[in-house]
Amino acid sequence: AALGDQYGAIQDSEAIQAVHAALDHGITFFDTSAFYGRTLAETRLGQALVGQRQRVILASKGGRIDRDEFDFSARGIVDMCAASLRRLQTDYLDIYQLHDIEFGDPDQIINEAIPALQQLKQEGKVRFVGVTGYPLPLLRQVIETQPLDVTLSYCHYNLLNTTLNDELVPAVKARQMGLINGSVTHMGILTDQGPPPWHPAPTAVKEIGQAVAAYCRRQGTHIAHLAIQFALQNTAVDVTVLGPRTVSELNESIKLLGQPPDPALLAAVLAMIKPVANISWPSGLWQEEKNR
Repeated sequence: AALGDQYGAIQDSEAIQAVHAALDHGITFFDTSAFYGRTLAETRLGQALVGQRQRVILASKGGRIDRDEFDFSARGIVDMCAASLRRLQTDYLDIYQLHDIEFGDPDQIINEAIPALQQLKQEGKVRFVGVTGYPLPLLRQVIETQPLDVTLSYCHYNLLNTTLNDELVPAVKARQMGLINGSVTHMGILTDQGPPPWHPAPTAVKEIGQAVAAYCRRQGTHIAHLAIQFALQNTAVDVTVLGPRTVSELNESIKLLGQPPDPALLAAVLAMIKPVANISWPSGLWQEEKNR
């Protein structure tokens, strides 16, 4: 998403340099979507991976076109995958997932979109297929009943919300699926700059985010660093997706690998977060998320 200017504009050259630096550090998993930057992220990533395709696990998503525009029809998914392949300059994707399924009609997701994924898999255009979304009950319901290989959840395992482990991990492990955890900074809340204007979290959650960010600065560190360290400790997750935009941001994240969070700092931050811990918000057509 960062390559698509979702969290601030960067130059094409900066995006490409960041990808190359990630490769140099041994990072091999790249997750993108046609939605990120409205195809910009895929285009930049495709340019950066010219001559490097065999070194990476390349994942993208389809079904979401714009903030309020979706197409989960069978034809739509097949066509979007073809367009993604062109932008990413490859003839196959390692992983292709439906993007934010809570915004689609459930019958169409089950009877058109997922069969379209299976068709793409049979044709060799994708190796593994899955679904992504925000509401954990919906993800659990779909992965328990459909032939899928992987799922991506976001904003449900980080300092502010840890419900992923109880609500989704058991189903994923029972099906022997892959699990990707995204948005370990809660889509920007757990950063010094704070969330983007479109962030859907309740005001109380954003205010706590500002408070813990200020507290970490007073301790001589950054809340984003603590958030990354915390998320990387989750052994139930197969891939933790980070979103550095530039080489400098990437290098800051790399330094955190293998470094557990400071126990005293973590305890203090979690105590501050406790009043808003595990709060979720309604998303899409699925309105059954729990608000504490």
